[in-house]
Amino acid sequence: MEKQTVVRITAIRVNSSCPIFRTGDVFYIRKHCFDLSENSLTKYCYHSLRDLYEVFARVRKGAVGNKEVFKCRDNGIVEFEVERLPDEYYSYER
Repeated sequence: MEKQTVVRITAIRVNSSCPIFRTGDVFYIRKHCFDLSENSLTKYCYHSLRDLYEVFARVRKGAVGNKEVFKCRDNGIVEFEVERLPDEYYSYER
C-alpha cells in the first residue's frame, strides 16, 4: 500500500439556477482518480471539471489544509472550495 493525496471539492454556493450542482455537493479526487464512491452526484458539468483541474493541481501540491475557492466559468453560478486533505493509503488492486 502507498499513500495517495486526497482533495475534496465542495459546492459552497450556488448563485443562480444550476442543473447539476447544489450547495453542499461534495466529491473527491484521490491520487488523480475521480472517486465516485462517496457522493450522491450522478452528473457532472464537463466545463467545471475541466476548469477545476488547474485549481486541483495547485491545491494537491500544497500542504494539508491548503484550499482555494473557484467560480465556474458559467458566470460564476457555482462556487467551489477545493481543499487538500490528509493523505490516505490505497491499493488499486481489484
